Amino acid sequence: MFEEEIASIKKHGITAKGRTELLNHLGGKRITLRQAVSAKCFECMGYFADGRQDCGIKGCPLYPWMVYGQKKKSKGDGA
Repeated sequence: MFEEEIASIKKHGITAKGRTELLNHLGGKRITLRQAVSAKCFECMGYFADGRQDCGIKGCPLYPWMVYGQKKKSKGDGA
């Protein structure tokens, strides 16, 4: 069903957080909520083909959990 997308990920996607999770999802395996967030970020970032970096889309509801996002300061850090 998702053979073309899986082939594209294997060809163009770098080894980064979310790759395995997305492949597992497309292969019909169950993934956790955290894995789903990583998989979506991997997909949205074009399989991180340009490298592992922060997407900078701070308006995205998943941004606070992006694995390569800027570290957030907690309220106790003087932010």
